[in-house]
Amino acid sequence: MDRRKVLKNIGTGIGAFTFTPSLISLFQSCQQDSTLDLRTFSIDQYSFVTKLMDIIIPKTETPGAIELNLNRFIDSYIDEVWPEEIKNIFLLGLDKCSQIHLNSNSKNLELLLDKYLKVDKKIKDKYDDLISDYEEQIELGNKASIDQDTIGYIFIKKLRDITVMSFKIDEYVAKNLLVYTPIPGDYKGCVNLQEVTGGKAWAL
Repeated sequence: MDRRKVLKNIGTGIGAFTFTPSLISLFQSCQQDSTLDLRTFSIDQYSFVTKLMDIIIPKTETPGAIELNLNRFIDSYIDEVWPEEIKNIFLLGLDKCSQIHLNSNSKNLELLLDKYLKVDKKIKDKYDDLISDYEEQIELGNKASIDQDTIGYIFIKKLRDITVMSFKIDEYVAKNLLVYTPIPGDYKGCVNLQEVTGGKAWAL
């Protein structure tokens, strides 16, 4: 199996998002607990991540990422789920970006997101190949390094991915913005999504 092809099919493998009962429990606890007890981020890191998440999923006529406390959830999720070496490289990317943009206005933060999320396919493939090589070396127990620009890409891409995925498992979003059927639901095979759900995605 070609590891690079697999990574490109599922998105960058670093810090992949996995759904389990413990994950759902973790998500619910972050919604209910009003205290701010940071487990992954420093105060400055948390503030920076919060600003970016608010741009990724802003509040409109529906709640945004911050109103849904998704910033608190990913702080706990990264601490409990991600391997140490993966968490460390994510935090390196966070520090790289925040050193320059910690006090930037929303327009400059949008440009930062665009720099890594709106790259053309050739550049994206280059980043993914570098990440794949890095992960392979880490898995083999070898020392490995990765350039600063790729570290920035890892941070921004994974922050976007985890923000979107946590948004999809939020109870309000599942029940009000997506099509929600409690487990066990009825089985429907090859059906037209427009006819069955009005074009809405299923809640996770």
